[in-house]
Amino acid sequence: MSSSSLQYCLRRLQALSRQAEHWLVGTLHPQLMARLPLWFLCWRHCHKLDGKIARLHGIADKLELWRAAIRAHAADPQRSAELLDVDRSLQDDVASTRDDLWLLRAECIDVERMFDQLGYRSRGLRQRQAVLMTSLERCCVAASAVLAALVEHEAAALAQLRARRTCVE
Repeated sequence: MSSSSLQYCLRRLQALSRQAEHWLVGTLHPQLMARLPLWFLCWRHCHKLDGKIARLHGIADKLELWRAAIRAHAADPQRSAELLDVDRSLQDDVASTRDDLWLLRAECIDVERMFDQLGYRSRGLRQRQAVLMTSLERCCVAASAVLAALVEHEAAALAQLRARRTCVE
């Protein structure tokens, strides 16, 4: 989802929430009851964050395993040439994943800002946002480490192939 469409959706959601709250207050419901739509929206967002956090932990674990596998291939001179990313597609995929994670971070900050603008404070939401930011940072650091390991491995593998070719000639 593009940033402008996300901003539009957040503004629309904010307007609908305020409209529902005003309608409930207008029908003589207590303020607590009028805040229920916003409470439900926050609860739903927290539930989604829990799922994202679990998936992000899995992504970070896989990226760290990939980094270890790249290092293991680089350590073995016989296998080092097997993992050459000639068309740079693996590097592009990892970089794209890292960029998408940064976009997710920005979107989550926007949603948190929307709740703040509505005057809604939730300790659970803030805790989940903090855990999500930590998980996103871990994923981005792991993705950057994978990219660095790939570049390092390729440089070493290409140098080794050049040395072999020089010895053969």
